[in-house]
Amino acid sequence: MEAAYLPPEILLDIFHRLPAKSILACVCVSKYWLSLIKTPDFVSAHHFNQQSAISSSSKPHPLFLLRLCVGSALVNRYSIHRDDRRFTHYAEIKPPSAINNQSFSIVGSCQGLVCLMHDLYASNYTIILWNPSIGKTFALPEPGVTFETHGGFEALLGFGFDSSTNDYKVVRVVRLLEYEEIAIEVEVFSLNAGSWKTITSTAPQYNIVERGSQAFVNGSVHWVATRPGNDGGGDKNLILGLDLKGEERFRELELPESLKLERAMFLTVCGYKESTIAVFKRPYFTEAESEIWVMEEYGAAESWVRLLTLGMYGGRLPRALGFRGNGDMLFELAGGEIVSGDPESFEIKELGLWGEAGYSVVGSFMETLVLLDRSSGWTEIPTEPEFTFAQPNPRK
Repeated sequence: MEAAYLPPEILLDIFHRLPAKSILACVCVSKYWLSLIKTPDFVSAHHFNQQSAISSSSKPHPLFLLRLCVGSALVNRYSIHRDDRRFTHYAEIKPPSAINNQSFSIVGSCQGLVCLMHDLYASNYTIILWNPSIGKTFALPEPGVTFETHGGFEALLGFGFDSSTNDYKVVRVVRLLEYEEIAIEVEVFSLNAGSWKTITSTAPQYNIVERGSQAFVNGSVHWVATRPGNDGGGDKNLILGLDLKGEERFRELELPESLKLERAMFLTVCGYKESTIAVFKRPYFTEAESEIWVMEEYGAAESWVRLLTLGMYGGRLPRALGFRGNGDMLFELAGGEIVSGDPESFEIKELGLWGEAGYSVVGSFMETLVLLDRSSGWTEIPTEPEFTFAQPNPRK
C-alpha cells in the first residue's frame, strides 16, 4: 500500500510521535504529507506531545541550548546538550547566516524558540524568533515606540510563552529619555496575533536596567527594576514580573535586604529549578566576591537564601550562566571554559567546552515545529535538517 493512501488519522498518529528533524524529511515525501503536517493544528498538537514527553519519565534528560563564541573573529557556535551528568553533546546547529553574527544578542530561549535582538545600533528594531529545530526564522514587525515617534529612549526585551493560549510573546519595555521623570512604555507582541499592542496603562513607572537580564518562570517574565524611594528616600531594587497569561498583569517580588540598595546594573535574574528565580550579584571592580541568591518559594520574600559566595578561581571570578535541573550551576571560568558546579559540595566538573570569555549563553531547549506553518520570515523550510549529530571538534 502506498503511504499516501494510508488513512490520515494513522499518518497523523505516526507524525505526532516523530522528532522535529524527522518531520522535516516527511514534508519532502509528498504534497499530501505536507498538507497534513503544515497546519496550525498539527504544529500545536506536535508541540503539546513534545511538552508531555519532556515532563514524563520516558524522556531521559531535558535539553540545553549553548552558544559559544570562538576564535579571534568571535564566530558563533550553537550546540544542544543533554542535562545529564556529563552534559552530553546532542547536536550541532547551523544558524541561518542572517542572524549568525555579533550584531544579534540572545534575549531568551523558551519552548523551542530563541528570541534574538539586533543591538548594534539603537535605531534598529529588528527582533527575530528562531526555531533551530527546523532552521526557520520569523521577523517581528516594527514596534510602535521608535525614535521617530517618541524621541530618545532605552529599551530591553523579555520573551516567554502563554500556556493558556499556546502563544509566544515578546515584551518590550521602553524608558523615554526626553522627560524629567521616569516615563515607561510597554508593548507586547503576540505570535498568534502577529502584532504588537501596548499595555503602558498598567505598567509601573519603574526604571528597568537597560540590556539587563530576563527570566521566564511560572508564566511570567522577570527583570531587575528600581523603584523610587518614598518620602525622599533612595531608590530600591526589586524584581518586576509580567504575567503573560490573561490580562497580562505586573507584579513585584521583593529582593533580600542586602540587595535592595546594590547597584542594579550588577544584579542578574535567572530561573531556578523551573518554578522560581535566583539572582546573581556580580562584584564591583574593587570586589573579589560575587553572590548567588535563590528564592526557595516563589513569591515569598522571606524564603530568599544566599546559596553561594564565589571567590577567585583560576585568577578570575567565575561567571554564572544558569542552573541545571538538579540544582547544579553552569559557570564560565577564566579563559572561557564552561564547567558544571555543585553549590553544596563545591565540586567542579569539566565539560570539555570553551569559548571566548564573556560571550557564552545557555538556555533551556526542546524540539518543536513552531513557525513551520508561518508563511513570512527570513528562511523557508530547509531541505536538510539543521541538526548535525556529530561530536564537536576538541579544543586545539
